[in-house]
Amino acid sequence: MNTTSTISTTSDDNVSQHLRALADEAEALLKATANAGDQTYEAVRARLREEMQRMRERLSELEAAAAAQVKYAARVTDETVHQHPYAAMGLAALGGLLVGVVLARR
Repeated sequence: MNTTSTISTTSDDNVSQHLRALADEAEALLKATANAGDQTYEAVRARLREEMQRMRERLSELEAAAAAQVKYAARVTDETVHQHPYAAMGLAALGGLLVGVVLARR
């Protein structure tokens, strides 16, 4: 379980770094269009386009990794429920009881 949280934290850090870089590029684009001619504008725009493409690729990778983790968790849960059906029913009943008590108090 610690491995998953470490992977998640690392992924979050990478995404936030890319988002910061994207924001910096957008800010540079705004400054360039306000103060410079067409050549500078095109160069900054090209850099921004490249950064956006990298962000899209990274987000696609993160989505694929998240989907794989969800599938793995579902598979493990399914196997556990099949191996211990009575324990699973007991936990579900206990969860339902707790939800019922919390809702009844409101």
